[in-house]
Amino acid sequence: MRGFAIAAACAFTLGTLSWVGSDRAEQDNDFCNACHLPSGTALHIETREEFDRITPVSLASLHGRAWLEERDDPAFRCIDCHAGSGPVERLRVKLLSARDGIRYFVSDFEEPRGMSFDLSAALCLECHPTFRHSAAPGWTVESYHGHPAHDEAADAPSCVACHSVHETDGDGIAYFMNRPRVDRQCRECHTPGSDMEIPSLVPTRRE
Repeated sequence: MRGFAIAAACAFTLGTLSWVGSDRAEQDNDFCNACHLPSGTALHIETREEFDRITPVSLASLHGRAWLEERDDPAFRCIDCHAGSGPVERLRVKLLSARDGIRYFVSDFEEPRGMSFDLSAALCLECHPTFRHSAAPGWTVESYHGHPAHDEAADAPSCVACHSVHETDGDGIAYFMNRPRVDRQCRECHTPGSDMEIPSLVPTRRE
């Protein structure tokens, strides 16, 4: 029992130090590009260049121009979105990062195509507690966020399912949404031919 208690204490101490240390390191965007792929290319370099763009080309780069006034250094950081919301999601992100770190050190790693799971709407709501109850300009006559059923549905899509973050094919005026991608998301509930069918968001081509 004594050996188990010592091992548990060491594991707890190591875990705490790793958690706190990674929290501090992640406050520097350069930390996210500190590792290199086998080719020598910095990890996430394309995403970082997009994030740092002066003229926003995606939702991520728009946030890159944002400020959080309550901090001494108000600049927006990668980890402000990638940290997760709440202890459970935060732990899930940490475990994902630890797995990726192990893969990197055993040379079984490549540029990720995306996160293994969508970050929750709760993360977005930390900075965006309310939404404008109007439709995206030029898209529909009714706001998605103004419909009570969407906010109350347990299986409602996450914010990033429609407001794509790093893709550069979104409409900046329409909060960086892409019509075909959002239309596919809508069809998961509003199945064509069902009582809940809605008009397509994709304009039909006129002959």
